[in-house]
Formats: sequence, C-alpha cells, structure tokens
Amino acid sequence: MRIQWTHLALHVRSLERSIAFYLRYTDLRVVDRHSDAASTGMQVAWLSDPSQDDALSFVLVLQEGTPTAVPGAKPQEPLGPISHLGFGVASREEVDATAEEAKKEGLLKFGPTFLNPFAGYLCIISDPDGHSVEFSQGQSLGSSAVDSKSAA
Repeated sequence: MRIQWTHLALHVRSLERSIAFYLRYTDLRVVDRHSDAASTGMQVAWLSDPSQDDALSFVLVLQEGTPTAVPGAKPQEPLGPISHLGFGVASREEVDATAEEAKKEGLLKFGPTFLNPFAGYLCIISDPDGHSVEFSQGQSLGSSAVDSKSAA
C-alpha cells in the first residue's frame, strides 16, 4: 500500500489575513477556495505551489469558522516553539530578506542564523495566528547532512 501525504490543515481566525500572509511570504498560491457550510460549517482555502504541469502534490488547507462536527472548536494554539511550517529558499540572501521584512512588521521570532548542517541557515517568523514559519537554505532533505558531507 502506498500512502501519499496530501495536506496540512490549520484552523485560522481570519482566512483573509492568513491567505495574504502566505501569498506575501511564500510561493504558495490559492488553488481552491470554497465554503464547506453544508458539511463542516467552515470557509476553506487550499494553498499550494503546483508543479510545472499544475499537478498538486501537497496543499496547506486554511479553515475559518466553527466546525459543526465539533461544536465550540476554536483555532488551536500557535504551533511552536519548536513545531513549525518549513519552507526552503535558494540562498542565504533570501533568508535575510525574509527576516528583514518580517522584523519590520514585528513578526521575526528567530534568526537569521546558521543552526547546524541538518537545519541549515534559517529564520523563523510568525503567521497571523502566531504559528511559527521557518525559511531555510541548505537543509538536507532525503539524506543526512553527515552522509552528504562524507560523500563529497
């Protein structure tokens, strides 16, 4: 059996503010927006960075409202201090620029700094609900940094 990771859903206070944040700070784009009023009672937006052939492999689902299946449910406490959403960028300069922009808006939580060979050079900022969002350069996904260094 092959299991595919398809999405991460966040319950947000303001769909508009959250969409604006992720559009500004990431390459994510709204790929679907709909009302689940008849089933969950929530307003929903799917954000993704589609491949060149417009295929979706993973989406960030933002949900606003009180779900009818879970009366009284409220947006969760912010992800953090270690839990976070992670985005890779191409250069340290992009990490620095993101950190500088976030700092101007009072959103910078950490960095920019080189943390270690596994995490790379990164900064962490807050989204509108206080979730930690990491922007990093040089992370080793798929193989350990130690293995990559020893192979070089």
